[in-house]
Amino acid sequence: MAEYFLKEKTTILQKISILVSVSGVIYITVNKSAALNFDSLMGILLLLLSALSISGYSVMARKLTKNFTSIEISTMMVVISFICYNSISLGKHIINGTISNFFAPLTNISFIISILYLGVLPSLVTSLMTNYILSKIEASKMSVFANLGTVITIVAGAVILKENIYYYHVIGSVLIVAGVLGTNFLDKKES
Repeated sequence: MAEYFLKEKTTILQKISILVSVSGVIYITVNKSAALNFDSLMGILLLLLSALSISGYSVMARKLTKNFTSIEISTMMVVISFICYNSISLGKHIINGTISNFFAPLTNISFIISILYLGVLPSLVTSLMTNYILSKIEASKMSVFANLGTVITIVAGAVILKENIYYYHVIGSVLIVAGVLGTNFLDKKES
């Protein structure tokens, strides 16, 4: 997408590296699914849609960072999300006749802490960092880092939840890391 829409150039080695990284994610996903059924097909479809969404986001954000700061872009993302989700919630409460329940969660301290945690760390900080990174490096280089989430999840599962690590986790993780390194370090050196 970055090459087509933003005219960002990648070398053949970078393209191969991106495919290696993505193949690592696919390898883990396929090996983790014991049987191919409707649920796993739906999961794969959702993963594909997620990948397309993040690709579209990266391309759009990279283009927008030419005219706006990462803080301005992140602020608009948060404001638009706030308006959309609150409008949906208000609409549901109005339809169900439970408008008085709209503000009820705000009286629960656990809810407030959860919302602040989810709103500040994973949402605001991540969008600020992502938008900042996209203002500095190509979308293809940044986007491949998302594949590292799979490796981090495997390690966190093993360390925190004491989950088992299988051979396909190791092979897939090596492919992912090799792909990320290749994408970011196998570009043409500027002279």
